Amino acid sequence: MAITKTFRSDLMLQEEDIKQGFWVQDDVHLSHALTPLFASFMVPAVTEGTKVAFENLKMPLSQFRYKLADGRIYQYTVPYPGDLQKRLGEHKETMGSILPMLNQHLKNYVDQVFLPFYWSLDGDSKRALTVGEAKEKLLGLFDFYRKAWQLHFEIVLPRTAFMALEQMYGQLTGSADTVVVYDMLAGVMNKSLETDRELWKLADWAKQSPVLVAAFAEEATEVGYKVRIEQTEEGLALLKRLQDVLEIYGQRSTNSHEFNDETWAENPEYALRIIARYIKKDYDFDREFAETVRQREAKAEEVIAGLPEVELKQTFVRMYQWALDSWGLDEDHHFYIDAMLPAKSRQFLLKVGRLLVDQGVLEDKSDIFFLYLDELLAMLSEPTPLHAQIEQRKMELEVNKQKQPAPFYGTPPEVPMDPALERIFGGKPPEIQEQTFTGYAASQGTYTGMVKVVRRPEDFSKIQQGDVLVCKTTTPPWTVLFSIVGAIVTDAGGILSHAGTVAREYKLPAVVGSKVATSLLKDGDIVTVDGTKGVVHFGQQS
Repeated sequence: MAITKTFRSDLMLQEEDIKQGFWVQDDVHLSHALTPLFASFMVPAVTEGTKVAFENLKMPLSQFRYKLADGRIYQYTVPYPGDLQKRLGEHKETMGSILPMLNQHLKNYVDQVFLPFYWSLDGDSKRALTVGEAKEKLLGLFDFYRKAWQLHFEIVLPRTAFMALEQMYGQLTGSADTVVVYDMLAGVMNKSLETDRELWKLADWAKQSPVLVAAFAEEATEVGYKVRIEQTEEGLALLKRLQDVLEIYGQRSTNSHEFNDETWAENPEYALRIIARYIKKDYDFDREFAETVRQREAKAEEVIAGLPEVELKQTFVRMYQWALDSWGLDEDHHFYIDAMLPAKSRQFLLKVGRLLVDQGVLEDKSDIFFLYLDELLAMLSEPTPLHAQIEQRKMELEVNKQKQPAPFYGTPPEVPMDPALERIFGGKPPEIQEQTFTGYAASQGTYTGMVKVVRRPEDFSKIQQGDVLVCKTTTPPWTVLFSIVGAIVTDAGGILSHAGTVAREYKLPAVVGSKVATSLLKDGDIVTVDGTKGVVHFGQQS
């Protein structure tokens, strides 16, 4: 998408777009309302990036098109216009060469493309910029966003080919419960689990100090834990250790994929609140993870030993090993792309915002996030204050946050959703009976407990040990809750969504993609979550 006079209108979902396709709100990855500047980067990046990535992967789809409505992202999956059977054959051949090398592909891209760009961006964030340099670097970032999301999909989408394990398992065993293969993929270390482990280790260290245990004993006030602990020698030592951890793992923010949210590296209070949770509970990350690995290995040995000795078994075992080797990729790509790219971009953009504050056209450097990219470039060329417009957009963002967005625009297609996309995004209509509703059976087991509806990270503090987490969706910053709750129910996502994948790591019963959980349930409700059948029973008495 070129930055022309129609740039802003091209971002928006128009009536003509709705006539051409079926647009579904992406409540799995971008369920929150977006700022104008972030939308300026994200909409073209995915729309144009997927077009290139899908061609390179010979996907049986043309692209994902993104548009903005009520401040939220809507996605149209554009069908492949050519010979679908021929395309599927090309796709299968392409996947055959990629699957054994998925982790290596990610590592190569991280080392050769992403990290060098981030180092350059870090340098630009710390030095004085001229107006001309700021414009040049902004356009460079805009172009890199498109490249980044092309590579994002080239890295992530091949992983969906491992769904073939389900089909092969069904053929080999005759069992209809094919999602059991995903239990054979739990216990694979990844960047999200690494982050949780580092914070648990800090909490374990802090437990040795009565001073720190006392400081974290009470819930955080508006002032926060940092103010409490930095008055003591032990607290300063903990903050120093935490700073070292956040240098590596601090690129998380409240909403993944945004410029406007401060990162953990900027404000350690987010991490301190997680450390407080770990201090207050009897939990050993290493012991629990080792047990997950043991159970996975035992399950895999049992399943493979029970398969008939036919050629298909060898194919299954080979693909299973490829899947196991690369299963951490889903969280790892999020760490290096989905989270790190906007976090690094944020610091550079704030630098540009400071430049505009110094020129007297912005009141605060963070006001830059409420400009569309074409406006920002124009402001750098001809400094013109837009104070009233920025304040109006801030209010619009708050209104959009409170809106219940339309789930879709346009006419649903008659053909069913692509199975691979359904595994990630979900999509089946809700099924509600008198005291039950269904979703996708994402993580096996049954659990009865008290509901806590979490709509935003600010609600984390109300979660108590053993509660049932009910939410729209989850992203990596939410994983701390997985060691506290007893089960998970989401509105959005399929069994390969973040919530489903991480629930299996923590051995939590999970039902995802219900569409209705946050509407039907409220804090204090008692529910039984059947993660094996994908059913939630509600209306029970405590």
